[in-house]
Amino acid sequence: MLHIAWSAGEQHSGEAAIEPGSAFVLARRMNLPEQQPLVAEQIAGSAYVFVRLPYVSDPALVISATAAHPVVHRGQRANGAIVELTAPSGEATTPAPGQKISLTHSGTRIELRYPDLTFTAVVEFDLPEAQLMDSGTVQLGVDALQHDDAWLVAAIAVALSPEHGVVAHGDLKRAFAAWRGTEIASDGAFDRNMLRPALASRGLEMPGPRLNKIVYLVERCRRTSEFPARLLDDIRARLRAVGIDA
Repeated sequence: MLHIAWSAGEQHSGEAAIEPGSAFVLARRMNLPEQQPLVAEQIAGSAYVFVRLPYVSDPALVISATAAHPVVHRGQRANGAIVELTAPSGEATTPAPGQKISLTHSGTRIELRYPDLTFTAVVEFDLPEAQLMDSGTVQLGVDALQHDDAWLVAAIAVALSPEHGVVAHGDLKRAFAAWRGTEIASDGAFDRNMLRPALASRGLEMPGPRLNKIVYLVERCRRTSEFPARLLDDIRARLRAVGIDA
């Protein structure tokens, strides 16, 4: 169960309780009357906040309740917007348009900011029982990783990397494509849509554009013990099932 307290500026606020399988959605609705620029509704178990603003995407934010941990999807295009996730510790993450991020801390604040609008949602939820000490990450199952490319590509990268090295760029691309059942992306598209969001969601900044992103990603995941051994074994087994030597 998710408990979400939200506000849009100083005039609008509310709360929502979201069951697993449902979601909280912020979206654009230009057919709202001018005198009613915001409407909050419950539709089929999900909570919706509609705003009458042309630069807000449809949807702008989707916070999904899952059996494991919540997943935030930034649907908001750039359009001058700033989207920021801030954990109770103060650590902030800025997801890219289209990126999904798994929440591992109850009380995380999600903000969508424009010069004339600040939408805020504070998400509270019960943490899974198995949580890694000192890492801030949750003992994820493989099914939970399916919701977020930034987590999945990192898990595959760690699972395929030798003990004292990292998986080759082309091998990681092929494995990720086989897992998702899609065509192999170009190097640029894979870096832009998979590796960069995976680094950004962990607060990593590359000191130079030509450095090996997989090295930084794998080293960070190993350092924080982000993926337990039994999860990596499950990843390797699933990769072998789709024809990837793991």
